Amino acid sequence: MSDFMRWMYDHYIRPNIESQPKDDAEAVCFDLLSNELAPDMRQHLQKALSYYAVQGFRLGVRTGAALNADLR
Repeated sequence: MSDFMRWMYDHYIRPNIESQPKDDAEAVCFDLLSNELAPDMRQHLQKALSYYAVQGFRLGVRTGAALNADLR
């Protein structure tokens, strides 16, 4: 992942994802996962989540650019 995409993840993508409302079932699921993982495994999970979030963001940008003419 490039430095720019790391910056985008830290300053735009992650805050946006974390600001999304979660219902009670989702909150419990995230809390259980966080409590069950050892600290080093939480870091590995965070790296995996950041990779997939950045790839999803990039796909959305490419899709939006490709559909630009069709959306006008």
